[in-house]
Amino acid sequence: MEKVGKLVVSVLSVVIMWVLYLLWLPPLSIAYASGFLFIGICLVTLIANIAMWVSDFGVAAIIEVVGVVIVIVVLGLGGIAGSRAFNAMTKQQQIGEVEEVEFNEMIKQIDTSQIPIVDEALANKQADKKIGEDIALGSRIKLGDAAIQEVNGEIMFVVPLEHTSFWKWNKNRATPGYITVSASNPNKVNFVTELDGEKINIRYQESAYFSKDLKRHMRNEGFRNVGLTEYTFEIDDSGRPYWVVTTFENHTIFSAEEATGVVIVDAQTGETNWYSIEDTPEWVDIIQPKSFIEDQIDNWGELIHGFWNTMFGNTEMTKKTDLTLTVYVNGDCYYFTGMTSVGTDESCSGFIMVNTRNKHAQICHISGATENAAMKSAEGLVSDFGYKSTEPFPININGIATYAHGLKDEEGLLKAFAFVNVENYSIAAKGASLAEASRAYIQSVARNSSTQVVASDEAYGYTYEGKVQRISNVVEDGSTYYYLVVEGEEGKIFTASYMVSEELAVTRDGDTVQITYVDDKNGTVDIITFDNIQFATPVSEAQEKRNELDKGTSAYDADVNQIIEVNPDVTEDTWNSLSDEEKAKMLQEYQNNN
Repeated sequence: MEKVGKLVVSVLSVVIMWVLYLLWLPPLSIAYASGFLFIGICLVTLIANIAMWVSDFGVAAIIEVVGVVIVIVVLGLGGIAGSRAFNAMTKQQQIGEVEEVEFNEMIKQIDTSQIPIVDEALANKQADKKIGEDIALGSRIKLGDAAIQEVNGEIMFVVPLEHTSFWKWNKNRATPGYITVSASNPNKVNFVTELDGEKINIRYQESAYFSKDLKRHMRNEGFRNVGLTEYTFEIDDSGRPYWVVTTFENHTIFSAEEATGVVIVDAQTGETNWYSIEDTPEWVDIIQPKSFIEDQIDNWGELIHGFWNTMFGNTEMTKKTDLTLTVYVNGDCYYFTGMTSVGTDESCSGFIMVNTRNKHAQICHISGATENAAMKSAEGLVSDFGYKSTEPFPININGIATYAHGLKDEEGLLKAFAFVNVENYSIAAKGASLAEASRAYIQSVARNSSTQVVASDEAYGYTYEGKVQRISNVVEDGSTYYYLVVEGEEGKIFTASYMVSEELAVTRDGDTVQITYVDDKNGTVDIITFDNIQFATPVSEAQEKRNELDKGTSAYDADVNQIIEVNPDVTEDTWNSLSDEEKAKMLQEYQNNN
């Protein structure tokens, strides 16, 4: 009878360990904390069973309890051995070399219409509304985690559909597609249910069961001893859905995680392949998990002078700000966050940007507001309405380091937009559209003579005199804006706030005007100064002295802005005076620099 009892206990032990593995699915490797714990418990259980057969139940129970305690203690000691205290240099250097760049190199200028002002919360809201159009569908599926990505040059959120319960999964076994939401246009929402004329059926996902459970499927496909994290739903450029899962290893005991590649699983067929970082298909945007990069950035900034400095010195220590944004620059995806001194809440000392595929890191040193401080500034513009700011998006406006914000009402719908100056977050402007907010912001910057307009690189400023061909005005959000087309510059539309000059209100077609501006090459140009030559407005002696004192401090001529004033006539004469050989040499130098 005793043998039967021991046999039952042994069989039950095996069943429990097997069920525990199926539910937990840890990597079968002691290099990972979860794997070490599972394997340790299995070994202790095996030894206890052997002791039970050799001796009795009492000895087996003691061995089991003591063994589990030993495994947990060793796991804790391993965690300490792999911590900052013993691996400060390894962790500080894990991010790799951080390249110092200027802001204009880090964030390239884009058209305001391409700014991704839709955040994940709004994308989910729009996707949920789309699902709600089909009552039958909405009762059996729910939205998965939205993932931002660039598909064929368009930045969008891709939202998978998941089963609401085991019973719904058991009945349907697949979900009928996915939803895309444009990151720059919240009204552009597509429910994709077919691909090349065939219906989409997503069978493998985290909310599926048994062999169709995504993690269990990958373990069964040979990835039993590999660390897996960051389950992201992505589509390739043809629209075919996949799961992209990062594989990783630890560089210290149980910590300092480092991505090694990705497992790509076809969400419909289950076909599974592993790719190294270098060989990962181009359509995959994110290989490096955000949590890994955030830890590595903090380690890089805080461990600059070793572990003990973090405990007692705090010398030259920096850390990332609260928000980490996912941004796109020239088709590449990056994590973007501010850097601030340890102990500082509202100001940042620079920005760091890390490529989400190869982990190439860049930093620009520019003092200014943190993302949270900028959000408060944007919300202050609409405090009467109680709108809340989306996470700010870093943009480059004529070289100005700027945060772009969406402003949402209580229902989470976009109602307005705001731009906030990074270096001086008291300079901010709002508008009902991005274009309106951009115009108001440029004028706000131009009015603030002490503000650096072009953050770090050179820009070209123009002074132009000519006749007005057309002029009109509109009132937006209580402010008047003027639009001009001038003779000889028909390819540009010049805009100016009424605050640039009182002469704008009395300017008519045919008047000769002189304007200064910094050209952003986007067609519409914001005027910095405006003078109608037809009028000779008298200036007092006191005002003349004031103007003399203000020279070199305006948005156009401040030395800090590094604006190179261009005289088109002189430039053309200089070019025409060059020999063919000199022109060829100049063009070659231009190509080399660009």
